[in-house]
Amino acid sequence: MGDSAPQPNARSLREVLVGLNRFEQHIAAAQWAIANNKVIDMFGKFASERNLLLFRSGNECENWIDPILHMVYKMNMLVHVGEDILKLLDRIDLYNKLFPEVALTFIGIQIMSKTNVYPVFAQPFVDNAEFATITEINEYMQSRGFAPTGQKEGQFSNGTYILSDIRPKNVLRTSDGTIFVIDAEISLCSKH
Repeated sequence: MGDSAPQPNARSLREVLVGLNRFEQHIAAAQWAIANNKVIDMFGKFASERNLLLFRSGNECENWIDPILHMVYKMNMLVHVGEDILKLLDRIDLYNKLFPEVALTFIGIQIMSKTNVYPVFAQPFVDNAEFATITEINEYMQSRGFAPTGQKEGQFSNGTYILSDIRPKNVLRTSDGTIFVIDAEISLCSKH
């Protein structure tokens, strides 16, 4: 019949990290990954066994593409969350709530050292797409109930959420005109 025990996931990792400072989080995440067989070697075995191709990375993530399964693997370097893994997991939850069609799935931890780890996520690859224009992005965001904040380029709010970095490098348009936000910084408005 097989084992019906639930697979370790972001929720079980979150339970281990609650109440820890960012330094302690990294140590606990490394231990959790080892104990739960969730160590992902993006620079070695994991990537080479799947013939992953390293591509367009930024200062926030290293990215690999799986051309066969049409997936993108993102190793988040925790730059925008002050190396706080819980804060990243909260942002991913908000992102997945707003953009479920390209949701990020937590798959494991890249261990750089005992005190430095990076969470790894998988995301569907958007085929036959190019970067959306600023006009297309503005129209799409407005159709979703978001308006530009006027505080900085690529920032939108609907009164509940603030989305930042909604720029062409993070928004794709397919040949049929469908828009996909593949990356965004998301936070709750201060009144929520």
